[in-house]
Amino acid sequence: MKISYIQDIRQGKVFKKLFILLILIYCSVSLYGQSVRTKLPNIVVIYVDDMGYGDLQSYGSEIPTPNIDRIGKDGIRFTDFYSAAPVCTPSRYALLTGKYPQRSKHNLTFALMPEDKNYLDPSETTIAGYLKKVGYQTAIIGKWHLGLAENTSPTGYGFDDFTGTTSGCVDYFTHSYGARGRDWYVNDKPSVEKGYSTDLLTNHAIQFVNTQSIAGNPFFLYLPYNAPHYGKTNPDRIVDYTISLGKAQYKGLTDLNTLQVPHKYIKRFLHIKDPYRRAYAAMVSSLDDNIGRLMEVLKKKKLLDNTIVWFISDNGGYSVSNFSHSSNGILRGEKASLFEGGIRVPSMISWKNKIKGNRVESCMSTNLDVLPTLMALAGAPPIEKSNIDGVDLSPLLLKNTMPLPRVLYWKFKDQQAMRKGEWKLILDKSGFQLFNLKHDPQESNDLFHSQQDIVKKLKLLMFEKEL
Repeated sequence: MKISYIQDIRQGKVFKKLFILLILIYCSVSLYGQSVRTKLPNIVVIYVDDMGYGDLQSYGSEIPTPNIDRIGKDGIRFTDFYSAAPVCTPSRYALLTGKYPQRSKHNLTFALMPEDKNYLDPSETTIAGYLKKVGYQTAIIGKWHLGLAENTSPTGYGFDDFTGTTSGCVDYFTHSYGARGRDWYVNDKPSVEKGYSTDLLTNHAIQFVNTQSIAGNPFFLYLPYNAPHYGKTNPDRIVDYTISLGKAQYKGLTDLNTLQVPHKYIKRFLHIKDPYRRAYAAMVSSLDDNIGRLMEVLKKKKLLDNTIVWFISDNGGYSVSNFSHSSNGILRGEKASLFEGGIRVPSMISWKNKIKGNRVESCMSTNLDVLPTLMALAGAPPIEKSNIDGVDLSPLLLKNTMPLPRVLYWKFKDQQAMRKGEWKLILDKSGFQLFNLKHDPQESNDLFHSQQDIVKKLKLLMFEKEL
């Protein structure tokens, strides 16, 4: 009996030691997994809507935008950054897929309107889909505007969460697409919320960041604000501060295109005499405040050092039509044009302790580059070059190594354009025009007739690339 008792004790000790060893192994594996996850940089892409090249203070605007400009001061501000298209839908396709809009499977080459059946094909992989495969939690909070396949939502394209609007523009206060009814989703479900949409989207973005911070997950937040694009307002439901840009009639319904903002922001800009510019400046100021709120949360959560923040506008602003409420600075043209004012956009990126700050970069780059660059910065496997048109800018960002010379192309409705180095060739209904952007960023001096050798070379490239 005594020997049996001692053996039981010894066996108990063995089992206890084995149990402790298993716990230690489990903890080690868990900590290793957590360590690997936390090494992945968090990513926030802030994609604003219809902001002109001259609408930020760092790009020469009279509108104070300290929070947005801080991104550039902490990192890089681009001077020659382009959108692959001069309007919303194809620009967003290019950003999310890294491909020219002409390559979309369902013709996402124009701004989708209600009842249009075009959509982003679920077989096409987005940034969110790629990052999800390497361990990221992903969310889109804001404007989708890429159509939807039957029985899908933005969560069918690699996003874990969706909050925002599916259409091109909504009323900032009622969240309705004019008289067509509400277009507002929270956690992928039709919802009713009270408040200004820029504030609400920021609230949800902060909630997403807080949730992922507690869980310790690396996250990709795509934050495509609908601001400062005009709203779409039902004439029978005008609330708060709303100024009309005019009536918009579409398939039997009449709405107003409107600039909208809480009253407190209008008070900041009473010195601006033009009422449309005043309202727009107030909207940009509200946007800047909200981006500041998000950045402050990242800082307080001690996430900023390991978070890539990339700010971009989807296309140029309305600097000619719609009462010229936006500004593209010295650039010619506006939204929907392939002159510089329609496609050259403000862009800046920061990553504390990784990207050297206070840099101004004139390297020709585009929203097509966002996907391959973020994949490289996240240490993910490179994407097959035949599947994308963008290039990886990470050597430029991290080591200031210039990428190889490249050519950029655009095609929108009856317009085509291309840029190679300092030369830009445009084809529209008036014919070909050639500009030297190094000496003439305003595109005021057409060199088509005096530089025929260059024209011939660029024509060949333009038509070779036609997709």
